[in-house]
Amino acid sequence: MQFVYSQNISDWTPYTSFQTIKDIAVDDTGIIYVSTLGGIFVYDNGTITSQYTTIDGLSRLDAEKIVFDNLNDRLIIGYIDGGIDLLYPSTGVIEFIGDIKRAENFSPRGINDLIINENELYVATDFGIVNYDLNLFVVSDSYTKLGDFERGMVVSDLEVVGDSLYAATASGIAYANINISLEFSDNWANFDSNNGFISEPILAISVFRNRIYASTNSGNYEYDGNSWALSSNFDSGVIVEYLSTATQLYALDNNQLFKIDDSGTLTEKSLGEEKGTSIQVNNSGSSDQILVGTLNEGVGIAGDDLVVVNFFSPEGPYQNTFDALKFVDDILIASSSNESDRNSDIDRGKGYYIYQENIWSSFNAQNNSILNSSAFYQAFTSTVNQDYYYFGSWGRGIARHDRVTNEIVVFDETNSTLRGWEADDPNFPVISGLSTDRNGDVWAVSRWAANPLYYKSQADDDWVSLPPAAGISSQDEHFGLFIDSFDQKWISIQATNLAGRGLIVMRTGDPTDPNDDEAVKLTDDRNNGFLPNLQVKAIIEDRNNEVWVGTERGIGRYIFPELIIDGGPDERRAQFLINEDTSAVSRVLLRDVNVSTMAVNSANQKWVGSENQGLYLINAEGSKIIKQFTTDNSPLFSNSIKSIAVKESTGEVFIATDKGLISYQDVPFQAEREMNELTIYPNPFRYDVHNEVFIEGLTDQTKIKVLGSDGSLVAEFDSFGGRTRWDVRGRGGSRIATGVYFVIALDENGNEKGIGKIAVIK
Repeated sequence: MQFVYSQNISDWTPYTSFQTIKDIAVDDTGIIYVSTLGGIFVYDNGTITSQYTTIDGLSRLDAEKIVFDNLNDRLIIGYIDGGIDLLYPSTGVIEFIGDIKRAENFSPRGINDLIINENELYVATDFGIVNYDLNLFVVSDSYTKLGDFERGMVVSDLEVVGDSLYAATASGIAYANINISLEFSDNWANFDSNNGFISEPILAISVFRNRIYASTNSGNYEYDGNSWALSSNFDSGVIVEYLSTATQLYALDNNQLFKIDDSGTLTEKSLGEEKGTSIQVNNSGSSDQILVGTLNEGVGIAGDDLVVVNFFSPEGPYQNTFDALKFVDDILIASSSNESDRNSDIDRGKGYYIYQENIWSSFNAQNNSILNSSAFYQAFTSTVNQDYYYFGSWGRGIARHDRVTNEIVVFDETNSTLRGWEADDPNFPVISGLSTDRNGDVWAVSRWAANPLYYKSQADDDWVSLPPAAGISSQDEHFGLFIDSFDQKWISIQATNLAGRGLIVMRTGDPTDPNDDEAVKLTDDRNNGFLPNLQVKAIIEDRNNEVWVGTERGIGRYIFPELIIDGGPDERRAQFLINEDTSAVSRVLLRDVNVSTMAVNSANQKWVGSENQGLYLINAEGSKIIKQFTTDNSPLFSNSIKSIAVKESTGEVFIATDKGLISYQDVPFQAEREMNELTIYPNPFRYDVHNEVFIEGLTDQTKIKVLGSDGSLVAEFDSFGGRTRWDVRGRGGSRIATGVYFVIALDENGNEKGIGKIAVIK
């Protein structure tokens, strides 16, 4: 499958985590392939040599299972949606195979295991087994009725020993001779409660020394050829994967690695804090290497004696969950996620990130003793002032991170005034909003709290709580928080059942005196806010000091936000974005977009993320869509956008999706204070090679004029930000003649001038 995108792939950069391992494969030369939640990486002789994501052609990031096909020199990759990728390492080519994904007779169609036997590939799926001919990579057959089990049974694991194929299913074990017609259910036999075993989902299976090993959530079992019994070889942990060789059986649970050799001797190795997910053996060298995939620390390598396990993974963030992206001094900070995976090991890794000079630093309860002792995790809001980064969490308070020393202090119900919902648990403060005012004081919203608004001055280490403003209904639960350049607090509000109830705009005056607080509530009423929708999802202030409010159904902008509290209905009425295209179905731009996040670039254009419709770039006035990116026309990992931040010095736009973090190299970047010689590239420009020219070294607002060698005006246009683009066409839209042209940039006041020249070859 070849991806065709609407822009250069080189414009996009993935920032994915390779820490959580799904599966491991080894080719016959000892090269190790690892599938993770953030893509696939290759490890050869102590070095990570390659990394693959959707930008490189993978159909998804999160491969469930991989196996190396040595006969055809390719990695076979299976996904939870039934898709298969074939990766050819020698060329980097990736081919998509969609047979299982398109199998409409069954749903779901996930791939749970891949196993090669001679020239055939057996695929365990959510509806049975699919058999591929590896020479042509076409489906030879599929087996959906395995003995007496129901048709379309989930198969979680496969094992081939000699002529026998064993399948771990949702109702027990099915097995058959691979030399007979497996499509006939009568040729399969079963182990379940009808013949001395159990009828429940089998998680993993293996055969070693004529004994069958199988694990379930209720225990680990062995079959000695006559009867089933609970295994005495393993502790109480559930075995997540077995691996057998000619002389060894390896078994992995969440915390321990076990080995049984040919004589029956058992060896155990604790993984400590690491949680096991997968196991593989590299037997290409003089001695075996045992490879252990983990939930949180990449891949561990141990010798055959299991004495020492060394862990490795590519550089990157700790997890693929991101929220509340912010840039300060070219440093990216980000929270992780408030959403729970119902797995304490995963959730404890949901801390926060600091990305500086191409180095990721991850801080969470898994790797930091301070955060661990405070049980601080599921961080999902952030802000920054001169000295500290702040991160708010779901029920665990606020972490303050010193920008210089990296010292961390957690403020929660044990050491501060922060409190949560009295009707549920006041000792569980959900910090759903964080922002910083002009003085560097930090403000927070504790969702559902009786006094929901808090602030902390730079000179004080405690948090001061403020009651709701006078006239605000008790049903208006505070949620999000944004502070504009006038120090007004914009607080999104919801009902207890999470239904949107609009916005509160609040002026706090002297923070120590709640009696001077003033506030108005904005709703969708035409005379009282005229919000596009009551569910407010994002708030930003642009370079003209306009406040833009993104809702569940479009965007409204407040032209003079400083007049909202003191003004009347006209000052409080949001303006919708009017589409300059009069032929559009809707005259309101983005009217039916469920906005999730917004950001402003150096040209005052707005990046708009949505819940499920991808990413938009609209012009400064909000009248035109400049770009729209989805998973269909770009390498975006997902159409669900969580947060956006712009690195103004370079124009790089960081986009957090629900599947991971990716960036796009935008054109505008931070403006220069003075203009001199302009940088223009590509230069020379050739119409048969290039599409456009970039002009850099501009001040914030400039008028660009392109002059011919005779002084004639060839083109003229306005620019915002430090870089702009030109399509190398004249004022009439036609290509210009071959020659040398002068580019002159004048700032908005006519005080600054930048000059450059470009050669054009027609």
